[in-house]
Amino acid sequence: MGEMSGHGRTAAIGQLTPAALAKTIGNETSNTLRVFQSYFGPYPYKQIAVTNIIGSYGQGWPGLLYLGWFTFLDSTQRNALGIRNHVQLTDFFRGHESSHQWWEHRVGWKSYHDQWLSEGFAEFSGKLYIQFRQNPKEFLTQLRRDKDLLKTRDSHSHQVDSLGPIWMGRRIASSETDFSSYQNLIYSKGGYVLQMLRVQMTDPRDPDPDHLFKAMMQDYCKTFDNKPASTEDFKAIVEKHMTRNMDLDGNRKMDWFFNQYVYGTGMPQYSFHVSVEPTSDGKTQVKGMLTRIGVPDSWKDVVPVTHMGDKTVRLGTLGALQANQPVEFIVPAKIDRVTINDSEDLLADVRQ
Repeated sequence: MGEMSGHGRTAAIGQLTPAALAKTIGNETSNTLRVFQSYFGPYPYKQIAVTNIIGSYGQGWPGLLYLGWFTFLDSTQRNALGIRNHVQLTDFFRGHESSHQWWEHRVGWKSYHDQWLSEGFAEFSGKLYIQFRQNPKEFLTQLRRDKDLLKTRDSHSHQVDSLGPIWMGRRIASSETDFSSYQNLIYSKGGYVLQMLRVQMTDPRDPDPDHLFKAMMQDYCKTFDNKPASTEDFKAIVEKHMTRNMDLDGNRKMDWFFNQYVYGTGMPQYSFHVSVEPTSDGKTQVKGMLTRIGVPDSWKDVVPVTHMGDKTVRLGTLGALQANQPVEFIVPAKIDRVTINDSEDLLADVRQ
């Protein structure tokens, strides 16, 4: 039995052999593929092999996963070695790398402008697996982590989100930026873009609220099966499947969204203040104001709305078309409170 000494005590950590967790890693990998097949369509290969590799590196090749050695440790061993952030280093890491079987191998990218379609989509996929493998609370923690990363400043005092549009790809990395900041931008914001689209397409009345999003992603994978895709190619698929609440310009186009979050920069700040009054027929009238600052007046958003009563329920979305947006609607139930963006599904800061 191997042992290590730390903080004045000796901790038994067992044999550090990857073979000990082979069955566990096999099961976990199978589970990631099941989730992704549900969302993105069939796994593109006949089999998959998983092996460990030295360092914190990971790589998803067609039918082959390289995973950092730490993913082959159990939780006791990771604790004994002082390794923290377990979910990020295990479930998320495996999910991210497994999803490259779809993002990069089944569907490629045409140029460096479009690399976010691989790494951003893999970032989203890793978090999606966390939502199913762990719980919605951990998924929320991961989204908040990404938003915080985009708000941090690099060694040159540049806020990461302001370095440039994710469409700029590797050109963001330069002598005036940190490579880690470039990576944080492409990965984290790219994943956030996909999550925002997912929420805009959520149907809370359906037993599978993600069914519209799944149909879009499976169409994208089928259309560009074994082909490279561009940002505009993906945008066209989104426009094919977009819902009425996403059509903020009334032209069946998603220019407003892509111009802001893919081809542009910026993170809005919202203030949401409404009154909640019961009606005589058992419903609730909601009335107030949604105010936005920090971005141009032309900015638009689809804002997720939640109502709170006996339990918290996703109500739908609000179309924010102007900096000062009057809010007035009826909820067909008695509720105590209405909030926005409780699940951090919109890349924005909110005061309410």
